[in-house]
Amino acid sequence: MLKHSLVRKIRNRTIKQGTSLVQAARFLGADQSTLYVALQKGQIPSTTRNGRTVISQGALMDYQARIRPLL
Repeated sequence: MLKHSLVRKIRNRTIKQGTSLVQAARFLGADQSTLYVALQKGQIPSTTRNGRTVISQGALMDYQARIRPLL
């Protein structure tokens, strides 16, 4: 049986594999409401881990490249 501290470390590592919605909004320089709309429209793929919605850095960078105006 796993010790409690080991279980906690595994859980923390799992959460850190994705970006939280607050961090994603900061990364994009957008409001959280804008991010939620993009998630609902399916423009940014997300997953749920331990009851939290997380977004991969790759998905954020792809979305940022799509919405960034070309110079």
